[in-house]
Amino acid sequence: MTLAQLPRLLYIGDVPVESSYHGSALLYRLLQTYPPDRLCVVEGDYRSLPERRLPQVVYKTLRFGYPRLLRSRFHKWYALWLSLRSAARVSMMRTLPHDFKPEAVLTVAHGYSWVTAAEFARRHRLPLHLIVHDDWPSMTRKKTPFARVYREAASRLCVSPFMVDEYQRRYGVYGQVLYPSRAQDAPTFTTPPERLREVGRKTVFAFAGTINTPQISRLLRMLAECLDAQNGELLIFGPLTTSQAAVYGLDRPNIRLCGMLSSGELIQRLRSEVDALVVPMSFLASDRATMEVSFPSKLTDYTAVGLPLLIIGPEYCSAVRWARANPAVAEVVVTDHAEALTTAVNRLAINPAYRISLATAALAAGEQYFSAMVAFEILHTALSANDK
Repeated sequence: MTLAQLPRLLYIGDVPVESSYHGSALLYRLLQTYPPDRLCVVEGDYRSLPERRLPQVVYKTLRFGYPRLLRSRFHKWYALWLSLRSAARVSMMRTLPHDFKPEAVLTVAHGYSWVTAAEFARRHRLPLHLIVHDDWPSMTRKKTPFARVYREAASRLCVSPFMVDEYQRRYGVYGQVLYPSRAQDAPTFTTPPERLREVGRKTVFAFAGTINTPQISRLLRMLAECLDAQNGELLIFGPLTTSQAAVYGLDRPNIRLCGMLSSGELIQRLRSEVDALVVPMSFLASDRATMEVSFPSKLTDYTAVGLPLLIIGPEYCSAVRWARANPAVAEVVVTDHAEALTTAVNRLAINPAYRISLATAALAAGEQYFSAMVAFEILHTALSANDK
């Protein structure tokens, strides 16, 4: 199937399609090379910024209510109402351009509009292609039609092989792995940076992403304390503000907040200033279901940089299991005790050959799992197999 033969694809979802971060960036990258005249994006009230959108693609909004109520004391009841009304919102789908006749529907299991997408596909007898980045049933703990929609979807694109296996156990049907991917124009390197060979200077670690749980902030704080003994530094790239850092206990002298950067800028900055990249995963029992099947999207850009990876998480988490399946791709710490983390930090700080070995393996693994071409081919195959 050529690009011109791809089905006219209608995206309906609450995850904005924009070049930013989290699921939005993953969707943007996945659709970056989709023919713009064969794609229409319908977002919920969490809309993308115009300057971050896919060029030449038509964007529409499907309003579902009052987002502020989701952040009020009425959240529980309003969320229930939205969930119950999601399928009925199909009647509001008059926002499509009159000349766009969809041949397939794409959605992400997040929020409420994925139910609308499923109902739209059912009513119009179109194949539904369902992307699952997070274990939405476990995250919401609400009764939803997820099991039925997952079983009935023409394709089920799961963020990790561990999610594929778990959902096969739960719902009795297999999905397909669609790892997060890099941007099409992401910088590429074939060897680690020369700075990894240097000795006798302070060691710099970095974390890139959102800190949204106390567990992640605790692990980063512990890492900063370990680096202190090496006269090392921890850089944090992301939306974390100075006041938030203070609340999380991340306002230490050897922690530097570096703000948000584009994917390309982040990769270049990490390569020129950093010695190792950290992937923290939660050890909390309450987070186990999510940790087992989700996948840290930061590994897409991390493995493009050419630096060693430090993964901190329980044996059952997806990041550690991925590292175990790819030997020598990362330094792995499977306990949240400071002693084990200190040993790992010291090993990375004093051994240039070890750093280069891990970095080389990370580069190879990244190209194998996370390239834009690999992700787009998987999407093409799913759409082709169910083209009507």
